[in-house]
Amino acid sequence: MWRLLAGFVLLLCAADATPVALGESRTVPDFGKMYHVKGELNLPHSELKEPFEVWYDLEGNRSRIDYRNGTVRTFLIGNDSDYGVIYQITPVTTRTEIQAIKYFQLKGTKEDPIRPQSALPDLQDFEFEKMEDCAGVQCEVWKKVTQAGHKKNTYRLWVKRPEGNDSPAVPYHFEMEGFNTLLEFHNDKYMIDYSDFSSQTESDIFTPPGGMTYVEFPDPPEEHQILANPLQDYVSTSPVSHAHRLFGPFKEKFQRKYESEKEHEERESYFLHTLRLVHSTNRAGLTYSLGINHFADRSEAEKARMTGGLLIPGRKKAVTK
Repeated sequence: MWRLLAGFVLLLCAADATPVALGESRTVPDFGKMYHVKGELNLPHSELKEPFEVWYDLEGNRSRIDYRNGTVRTFLIGNDSDYGVIYQITPVTTRTEIQAIKYFQLKGTKEDPIRPQSALPDLQDFEFEKMEDCAGVQCEVWKKVTQAGHKKNTYRLWVKRPEGNDSPAVPYHFEMEGFNTLLEFHNDKYMIDYSDFSSQTESDIFTPPGGMTYVEFPDPPEEHQILANPLQDYVSTSPVSHAHRLFGPFKEKFQRKYESEKEHEERESYFLHTLRLVHSTNRAGLTYSLGINHFADRSEAEKARMTGGLLIPGRKKAVTK
């Protein structure tokens, strides 16, 4: 089923569920140690869609992820240096430069080594839920629920089995829906649609451009993990992401003190959506860039009132640098 929402066509995989016979078992999907896949990240709250492409080689301890049709390229090489290195080639727009190509690197540490980044969630602890028709394709639905504090997240992965129940699986659709038990409503959601899955890839695709000087990512250092490897937060099933951990430094920088635990949860949710918007927009290689400022924990209505309704293309000026 398809639905038109705010100018975007959303793929809905929630119809015609097929009961599973009692005693029927399913093999947990295994996508192999090497693959190539394309995907599209959908952020409904920000009305953004972001295409990406992933090459994954577990045995070679390496992966590559391109965002927005190669505008940003990242190479995660676990065998470089002592604990691996992430190399990123990305356009950067500042007050003095527009779409200047920059070369950044993030070195792993003993406590946090660089590993290949999968385009798919780790299906450990996922359980088979049901068979379901997803836009005309019969899929298995695998589900996992996590909870930390007031954050209860439900993860579902839709997979196809072209050759039968125990044949290799092909990823089709991934969805996270977050429910805040204190706020008592769903305050988070994102989806990934997959296509062109293949169990083969070329070895030279993992080699970052040579002859360049790679420098550390710009400040603040707390954002380096998200800048270097943004996909990790979306395919991880941890209810507390790298983005959530940046809320603490934000509160400290802007001296935020909220009146209640409920307000804290609301403000953290606004901050999370703003952070995603900022980073996804900046990966598009536009002639302007966005940044986190003191409006980042405010709703869109609040930003509009506080800025007099000033606009930039697509969003409020409240988040511009």
